[in-house]
Amino acid sequence: MQLRLIKPAELEQAALLAHSIFRKAGDTSMKELFPLIFSPGYTHSYAAVAEDGNIAAFMGLVPSTIRTGEALLNVFSIGAVCTDPAYRGQGLAGQLLQLCQTHAANAGASLIFVSGDRSLYTRAGCVPFGGTQFAELNASSADALAAAAGEEWTLRPMQPGDFFAVNRLLNEREAGQVYSPGELALLLGAEAYAGVLGLSQRTLVAVRNGSIEGFAAMAVPAADVPAPSPATAVEWAGQPQAVAALLAKAALCGGVGTLQVPVPWQERSLLALLRDAGASLSAGANSGTVCIADREALLRQTEVCRKRSLDLSSVDDKELISLLFDPASPLRTSDSLGESEAIPLPYMSGLHFI
Repeated sequence: MQLRLIKPAELEQAALLAHSIFRKAGDTSMKELFPLIFSPGYTHSYAAVAEDGNIAAFMGLVPSTIRTGEALLNVFSIGAVCTDPAYRGQGLAGQLLQLCQTHAANAGASLIFVSGDRSLYTRAGCVPFGGTQFAELNASSADALAAAAGEEWTLRPMQPGDFFAVNRLLNEREAGQVYSPGELALLLGAEAYAGVLGLSQRTLVAVRNGSIEGFAAMAVPAADVPAPSPATAVEWAGQPQAVAALLAKAALCGGVGTLQVPVPWQERSLLALLRDAGASLSAGANSGTVCIADREALLRQTEVCRKRSLDLSSVDDKELISLLFDPASPLRTSDSLGESEAIPLPYMSGLHFI
């Protein structure tokens, strides 16, 4: 058994293995849902390859950059983790995870985000992180939200000519994945998170005086098809009132019922609009788990975000993640560390879901 960086020619087989584990007959393929993992190119993913050349286990590893305030975080995301049933019980996934962690550290990444939270990851140092308010819009609160947002915008489906304007809005967020227009087009077309939920993706923009001021992508039930999951807002950007108008429109569409909106803690203006409209809110962590790839890289990449110099030598990795990214971290008000605000992160189950 070889455990190594996967070769581009082997990605097709890895996609088929992942599809056999995670999808059912008639579903969109894993290759189509996750082009950043399975498209040929310079790959970062790892596989366990049996002597006969078959992929016994696979772990997708995808690099990206997150902008948060003035800082840029170089990170990796792990997903599509699977083992052929014939090779389970040999610890292959754990060994692949170690290879991925070493790869990320050598590449200069600060963090590794994982879409899962099972013991495979928690044993390797992955922990919950950040803070999110989970809003739920029903018909009544969506009506109130639409009224509060006003009628200044024309709300319409996103068109190909909107990509530069939408990409600008996404890259102007306080915290978010950094997209190029081409990558944005790829991910909008893949509809990864909507596909995982068994829903269809709908993308809308809010236009005022010929200018796009809001964007939202939502995972919603397909027409006349029973919904396996609640409708969910996947990603949005722009003026909070414009975004609120788009969310309300999606929630009020026939067949949606309720719309789940996971709002990162830093989006206070949008949260206030949702709260005032009567949307139910519950607090929780960000999506998935995270571990530190390289501690020094993390401190260096977040230095511009930290308001004061702190002695972090006695803080372990779990505490450091809490201190940096959890708005409710008890460490932030301790005598030794002093008061400071958490560093905002995007909600990780968005367009860039891995």
